[in-house]
Amino acid sequence: MRVDILEHEIIDTIDPGLITRYLISHNWTKLPDSPEGLEIWDKESADHRHFRVWIPQSRRFADFDTSILRVVKTLAQAEDRSQLQIIEDFETVGTGDIIRVKTEDDFQRHNGTLPLFNGIELMHQARDMTIAAALSTIERREVYSNRRPNQVVDYIKSVRMGQSERGSYVVKLISPIDSAQYQQLGLEGIGPSEAPPFERQVVINLERSLNALSSVANDAYKRGRFFFRAFQEVVDEGISANLCEAIAPLRDPNEYFHPVEVNISWSYIIQSPYTTTSSVVFPVQVMPLIAEAAREFRQKNPEDIFLRGYVTGLRRRKKGDPNSVTLAGNVDDRLRSVKITLSEEAYELAIKAHENDSEVSVMGTLLRQGTFLALENPTNFHIRDND
Repeated sequence: MRVDILEHEIIDTIDPGLITRYLISHNWTKLPDSPEGLEIWDKESADHRHFRVWIPQSRRFADFDTSILRVVKTLAQAEDRSQLQIIEDFETVGTGDIIRVKTEDDFQRHNGTLPLFNGIELMHQARDMTIAAALSTIERREVYSNRRPNQVVDYIKSVRMGQSERGSYVVKLISPIDSAQYQQLGLEGIGPSEAPPFERQVVINLERSLNALSSVANDAYKRGRFFFRAFQEVVDEGISANLCEAIAPLRDPNEYFHPVEVNISWSYIIQSPYTTTSSVVFPVQVMPLIAEAAREFRQKNPEDIFLRGYVTGLRRRKKGDPNSVTLAGNVDDRLRSVKITLSEEAYELAIKAHENDSEVSVMGTLLRQGTFLALENPTNFHIRDND
């Protein structure tokens, strides 16, 4: 549902200059015969609808607020977005590219709530898809390990979280662009012409990879069959196990997926690659296919990791049975339980660590099967307190 903005206090904070920059970045055309103190802008949409806005350049006009309200409403219609998002973008797109990640609870739409776990998970999804896009900007791979290049680490630290928005469950990320390094927008056009910075490359790559993932997943759904090769063929577009897991997180069999929609608004600081806001939707029915692709990627690309954590479970019913332990440690920036089968000597160390609540570390090959994690070929299991 689209909400009309009625509060003039909100409009009173909008600078007409910000609207002008926004229109230029979205390929609106200023009419040359605009009267003094008033700018008239035109645009024809891709579906051949014609839009026109009148922007007063001074707050001295008695109908200034009403005129700006009309501009906001027209832009919302032209872009098929909410008026609140348009107003938010007047200022935030001057900071950087905006990534909005949305979801909703299909079973609880009537009461406007979302389970707490899913709200937290949405934040993880927004972060993880951004990290996946940053990693694939540097190198295309089917699976990325936890070891991240410094450029990716520095970029993720620079990403900001915007204010929440009404209407649905939205996580809003701002991929900042340092305006001091680039020519400011003028009415003649958008500069400069040099290659975009890494921050913009990441968001372009995110948009490209999400579209590719949406296309291959929807095609698999229409065919009624899962073809992993189809997902492998678009790895060069930025698809990876990491991106698939960000869109369709691992689920227990009894849990259900939520739809995900990603919208991108391009900053006007530098030349925008697109003329409108980009939007990609992942409905619930394609989520199991994307999750299966993630599992296939992981199984075909086992990952050697160094794991630190605490022993939370010991299992050996009788002598001669496998020495199975459960280790709680950090995997993909989350606390996860990992099953490990140890030698007799290592198992005795695990018992001691469990009794003393001591931290341990181990190296091995991480295997993922749904929500189940196991470490194969464990080596160098030891108690870190003794280091």
